[in-house]
Amino acid sequence: MLEVRNLQKVYDNGTHALKGVSFDVKQGEFLVVIGLSGSGKSTLLRCINRLHDPTSGAVNFEGEDITKLRGARIRSVRSRIGMIFQHFNLIPRRTVLTNVLSGSLSKTSVLKSILGMWPEEDKIKAKQYIDIVGLTGKENIRADNLSGGQQQRVAIARALMQNPKILLADEPVASLDPATSHSVMQYLKKVNEELGVTVICNLHFLSLVRQYASRVIALKGGELIYEGKPLDIDENWFKTIYGEEAVEVTIN
Repeated sequence: MLEVRNLQKVYDNGTHALKGVSFDVKQGEFLVVIGLSGSGKSTLLRCINRLHDPTSGAVNFEGEDITKLRGARIRSVRSRIGMIFQHFNLIPRRTVLTNVLSGSLSKTSVLKSILGMWPEEDKIKAKQYIDIVGLTGKENIRADNLSGGQQQRVAIARALMQNPKILLADEPVASLDPATSHSVMQYLKKVNEELGVTVICNLHFLSLVRQYASRVIALKGGELIYEGKPLDIDENWFKTIYGEEAVEVTIN
């Protein structure tokens, strides 16, 4: 489904964030990207969905290199790649239903969305996704009245409104407490297994990685240094990825 080839990203300030990263993602995988802060994880996801333009290399999505696309063609690609952010990025004063419906903006005029004139079929679909993430009954609650975990689940439902082939999750549980982290990860896994959506997720905690990932890649200093199964990351690999003085923190 996705082929990343020799991806390079150099920012205007000279920071070399990605240094020749290459890997494949198969349809239906739950791929987790790990590494220290600043290792290039967020840059990688933003290059995949073209929020950032790679300096060089290729990102082949469903057989097409999307690094050269512009205008309407890149917007079409983005509509098939959902994105979930660490800080939710919801509209605080709008209801859960409206926030979820905003995921279909690519096919709804701005004026109609402002006036709340959503197609009935979109409303039905939005309520189905709200049910999938366990928020039935909260459709008319304002987003800023929800807990952090609930807000992140709204963000998942919003991303699903795009009918994405791939769902990118950039540190989706970094702002949440341990119990809530598992709740959000369980819903991401549900989307992956029941809806067949391929997931690429950046995470810090190996305990979560081992429980939810089907495969892992690790970045260090912008380079890919590990690719394999979660349970194959032993103490030696942990030290290699995170440093000799690093201590693993477990989320139960």
